[in-house]
Amino acid sequence: MARLDHRFPLLILVSSAIVLLAVGCTTRPEANETLTMSGNHSAGDLVMVTADTSSDGFHYLNPAISPDGTRIAFSADWAAIPPGDRLPDVTPNIRQIAVTPNVVKASPMLGLGDSGANLVQLRQFLFLVGDREIAVFPHLEAQKGQPVWIDDDNLMFWVKSPQGARIFRVNAPPSITSTDLLNVEILHRELSDSEQFAEIPFWEHLSPALSPNGQWVAFSRYGYQDVDSLATTTKQSIWVFQMPEAGEVSELAFQVSGEGSQVDEPSWSPDGRTIVFQASTDVTGTSDSYFSKELFTVDFDPEALAEDGTMELNRNIQRLTFSEAQVGSPISIRNSKPVFSPDGQRIVFVSDRRVPTLTFTDKNIWWIPSDGSLDPQLVFFTRSDDVDPVFTGGPGNEILLSSSMGFPTEMLNVLEAEAYERILALEWQPNEVQAAALAASEREELEFFENVMSHLYLLSNW
Repeated sequence: MARLDHRFPLLILVSSAIVLLAVGCTTRPEANETLTMSGNHSAGDLVMVTADTSSDGFHYLNPAISPDGTRIAFSADWAAIPPGDRLPDVTPNIRQIAVTPNVVKASPMLGLGDSGANLVQLRQFLFLVGDREIAVFPHLEAQKGQPVWIDDDNLMFWVKSPQGARIFRVNAPPSITSTDLLNVEILHRELSDSEQFAEIPFWEHLSPALSPNGQWVAFSRYGYQDVDSLATTTKQSIWVFQMPEAGEVSELAFQVSGEGSQVDEPSWSPDGRTIVFQASTDVTGTSDSYFSKELFTVDFDPEALAEDGTMELNRNIQRLTFSEAQVGSPISIRNSKPVFSPDGQRIVFVSDRRVPTLTFTDKNIWWIPSDGSLDPQLVFFTRSDDVDPVFTGGPGNEILLSSSMGFPTEMLNVLEAEAYERILALEWQPNEVQAAALAASEREELEFFENVMSHLYLLSNW
């Protein structure tokens, strides 16, 4: 997540509302509507990985597929899969990490756990601040996010600590259950963590990404003195540290990008020599828009590390997207969540650039050549937010993604036909008109979940 997303949601909401009032927005179809649709989504083979229903509107985000392709880790609202038999009186307002089998769902389920998903529940741990050890209760108190598979049995993700987010490792083999308490192990520590009165006591380590050879972790980093004061905040940049051995902690990290207002979401090329990321354009030293988000790549060469632990910033930096504000809107297009394809030829990413029939606030999934030589092309489009794409390595350029589109039309068609036949066979022998009406009513209940929940999907042959 970008720094802006963490700290300024109210500012963005208010600013966007003012802009909308000033320039207006419309859902009127544009004249250049040429998209090929398959029901309620764009062309491609789409199936669901999560298919539970909840009027509470849970959101499943940041999916990551295990190296063997059998499991998917993701972040979820705390109450989506709580441990124990009942929710606490005050439900924690934090996200947790869950793991689900990578199995296609053909029908809806009541709860996330019904599909075999399990919670990655963490034990209490002690975090050293100066000469004090502060107890952290990560299950109930600590925000968590953006899981990454280290191998088929181990995950890493960031966990909020008393000094800001830190990246932790946890053993999560297939045998875990939602009641198991798992030990966490910090991977990288700030030197200032041991200083009680550091000049910048709080540092955020976000968006971990593991290099293809498993030796390096890229992440975004920024610091601040006071969580309530923007004046004390540093700019953001991309750093890397070497993956430590089990039981060890890395305290040395290397800055690879310049600083910008927003610099986040690093992802590695298949050869491990390039990192793509999202950033405001001031990452290159310009004074462009704070609110812009463009895609950039930098080269990473571990052999180029200097003896003092430094390396060339913005090494061969290349800007891949050039997004102008759209007609009728002063707000810049924002591009985020870039990932390389397995062959390194494409980069898939999320953008809120306008798609026909949409307002400019919706996010969809796009692609560009990895050298940025062509304009962005659509990958996946619904009339909801489509985010967090990641290649699975499966056939047809298969990607795993999160969307709030609800149940695909193809699934709804099958379920309505099955309901029709089931209702016709009831003992009270309804006629065809009654059966059709009742089947349509069941379909309408499932259509309620569009823009209510964010589910995980697999898309191929796009």
